Amino acid sequence: MNKRLILVVEDDPAICRLIAQTLEKEGYRARKAKTIGEARDSVRNSRPDMIILDRRLPDGDGLELCRALKTGSDALPAPILFLTSKNSTSDKVVGLKMGADDYLTKPFELDEMLARVEALMRRSGPREQSDRHEYAGIALDAEQHQCIVDGKWVRLWPKEFELLKLFLSKPGKVLSKEHICRRIWGHDFIDTSRAVEMSVRRLRARLGPGGWMIKTVKGYGFMLSSEKESG
Repeated sequence: MNKRLILVVEDDPAICRLIAQTLEKEGYRARKAKTIGEARDSVRNSRPDMIILDRRLPDGDGLELCRALKTGSDALPAPILFLTSKNSTSDKVVGLKMGADDYLTKPFELDEMLARVEALMRRSGPREQSDRHEYAGIALDAEQHQCIVDGKWVRLWPKEFELLKLFLSKPGKVLSKEHICRRIWGHDFIDTSRAVEMSVRRLRARLGPGGWMIKTVKGYGFMLSSEKESG
């Protein structure tokens, strides 16, 4: 869950899929976008640690996005690696002047791409791991106290926020009501079962279509899971 996130902005589905799969095999998380518009939404929602950006996109030049991410309202400190068929010296100079951190031309070797990714990640320094949590379309930013579900902002009250953060820290694991209560309310809280059940019910409602992922485990507690129940 705390793996560093790389956004791949590439409109060729085969190339995009290959890059994403290669990154994931190396232990990164990869998110894909095929247009500047999709990339902007992804940056706002997930704040990636790095961006691999194609120049030629259906809705414009990747330079536009690079400039916005480095200087505009969507400014992001993450490094940007241009990946493009534009291989002239002037193209590379323009890209670097716009704020790109490195430039790789097509066709390229995956090993070289990974080497450049690793070098940029080292230069950008370690990410603060405890501030962001993501799972199955839910993104939680503890530092900015923001919750986004499937690209939409969701307002949570403090206890709901802490409860969701707890679930996101242990996806797929069953949490007892007692454990939840100790973590959210402290050891001295008395009405454990009712308080937890009511808070979970409210949180499910806040999450809308994503609320079904908080599952009741009868006789024990609750679990966050994106697995569909069979039968």
